[in-house]
Amino acid sequence: MFSLMAALALATFSAPDAVKADGPFAQRGYYLTFMRMPTYDLADWERIVDGVRDDGGNTLFLWIAGGFRSHKYPITWKYNEDHENVRKDFVRSLIDHAHAKGIKVLLGFTPFGYDGANQYALEHPELRAVGKDGKPSAPFGIGCWGVNLCPSRPESQRFMLDYVREMAFDFYPNADGLMIESSDYAICHCDDCGERFFEKEFQFVRRISEEVWARKPDATVVVYPHYFSGADVPGFGVKAAKLPFDPRWSLMFTPHSAHPEPSLIKQARASFWSDDSPARRGPQDIQANAQRARREGMTGYVPSLEAFTFVASVAEEGQPWLKDQRQVPLGFGWLRPGDPPYDELPVRVNRIAFREFSSNPDLPLDRFREILGREVFGSASSRQAVDDLLDIQSVFNSGRTWCQPSPATCPERVRAMAARGESTNATRAEIRAALDRVRAIAARNQKPTTEGERDLRRIAIWVLDRWGEDDRKLLEAKPSL
Repeated sequence: MFSLMAALALATFSAPDAVKADGPFAQRGYYLTFMRMPTYDLADWERIVDGVRDDGGNTLFLWIAGGFRSHKYPITWKYNEDHENVRKDFVRSLIDHAHAKGIKVLLGFTPFGYDGANQYALEHPELRAVGKDGKPSAPFGIGCWGVNLCPSRPESQRFMLDYVREMAFDFYPNADGLMIESSDYAICHCDDCGERFFEKEFQFVRRISEEVWARKPDATVVVYPHYFSGADVPGFGVKAAKLPFDPRWSLMFTPHSAHPEPSLIKQARASFWSDDSPARRGPQDIQANAQRARREGMTGYVPSLEAFTFVASVAEEGQPWLKDQRQVPLGFGWLRPGDPPYDELPVRVNRIAFREFSSNPDLPLDRFREILGREVFGSASSRQAVDDLLDIQSVFNSGRTWCQPSPATCPERVRAMAARGESTNATRAEIRAALDRVRAIAARNQKPTTEGERDLRRIAIWVLDRWGEDDRKLLEAKPSL
């Protein structure tokens, strides 16, 4: 580890300018939860970064808290000690690699909550946030389960400042700034926070922003609108603060937790739209979100392409069958734990869609299909081949959640649904229909002549092989009562 003085010296140099993106967005790229992808080493991450560039990207939101070996606060990574970056730190080298590709990297974290930060209260329960019911907040997380902190407590503020200073100034001073993501699951409702929660959180946000800009005046610092808009904050039952806005900040907006604020967008250095369509949905959803980002006047489109590989220590999403199981990245169960999923055929569909629609949100769907077919099947592309490709992509994302594969590709999930009484004749019929389509795709590609056709058949056969005789009984229609 460099000394602090050496790190600060490095931090005074600006990273190379990112390559200018084509189309309506100055910034394009992906949001990736690095800390929830423990199985990938530097070589894997360099491939992932190369993919961002291949997709026309120049921006990477790298959610890093909980994924580096903090010297001051080991509790923040103990849950994640098998993470490749915790075992052997490489993110500084990864950032250098991204810069060589013209990609700017912003370090992501949530103030007082989520991965890393939510572990601190396990050692300091007196700092625990308070829920709406007046009781200490309940444990929550994805992969990293803990409790959020009360920002009104001076020790919470000190911890957050020290932790992020260590991350940004000691470990990764070559990063291009911060992405400060406000919590979307809980805030503190204690007497000191309550309606003023976002004012309290802002104390930290303002101070760490100033410290980053003091070391690197051109650094990008992305924050949420909850400190400035005065609007209702989705899901929390409180209003945002209405504090002075510094135009050096960039802003992040999402469909579920931070709705667009036109007046703030006009003031901000940059504004980013982020959603889950590349990670969990399909090409038309990606196009619709690119169009919305442009319509709202965003300068950047940086949606999620998250793929988890952690071993669940609890019943994620309330599902006991997931406990002690390694997450299946994007539902691709044929991958080994150290194999990134981003070159696999179903996600290539969405990556091509992101590249094309973020460059031209009005690209006709027929033209997109032509581009998709040419890239996957070459001169052998046909309407049927593209239909099959889009169908396979849909099968993997239909009904998939952040932590659970699509029911059509996962008999274990269907068994769990049946045990909870959630498997209806309609859902079983839908899965049977999907498997019939997959069976037809395998048959049509019985004698593949291109790599794309071979991939289609390989994936179709994998899905079908998941369903043994006992598993197929789960899909039988039941008589109505």
